[in-house]
Parts: sequence; structure tokens; C-alpha cells
Amino acid sequence: MRAQGLPISTIIIAALGILVLVVIGAIFGGQIGKFGRAASECPGRCYKLNPPSGSPAGIYSDTPCQELETRLSGASIPRNMPKTDNPTPWRCDECCIQTG
Repeated sequence: MRAQGLPISTIIIAALGILVLVVIGAIFGGQIGKFGRAASECPGRCYKLNPPSGSPAGIYSDTPCQELETRLSGASIPRNMPKTDNPTPWRCDECCIQTG
């Protein structure tokens, strides 16, 4: 008597097909670009609760995003940031864009 079922090769091909569709969906959805992406410059107001020592005056705001502002997602650095090898301590806590 022979077993009734799908061959293992069909199951493997179906699983690989689903994986390819998920990766394509992530690429076109813009989600995969977040991995390994360097911090981009904040086009609006950069809020940071505790600015790093030695930061120039005026590159950080002391108030978080307000009601008529949109908070951008992802890592961003302030405009006119000094050149540095490690931008991590300089990243904005919130990058606020005026929307209203």
C-alpha cells in the first residue's frame, strides 16, 4: 500500500516560494531597507533629552514633538552635526516635522 500525500520536494518548493514572496514584499514595502541603514539627517527639528558633551549650541531642541508635528521613524542625526566616526551618541531621540 502506498502513502497518500505530497512528496517532500513539493513541500520544500512551496516553502521556498513563500519565503521569496515574503522577501519581495519586505523589499517593496520598504521595511528591509531599515536593516543596516546608516542614520539619515533629520530634515526637521531634532529633539534630544541629553545632548552629548561638546555638542554645538542650537543643533538640538529641548522639547519633544508637539501636536502639530509628525515624529519620523528610524535613526536620524541633527543637521550641521560635527564629523565623527561614531554618530550613535549624536542621534536624535525624536525627529519632528511640522505638519500643521
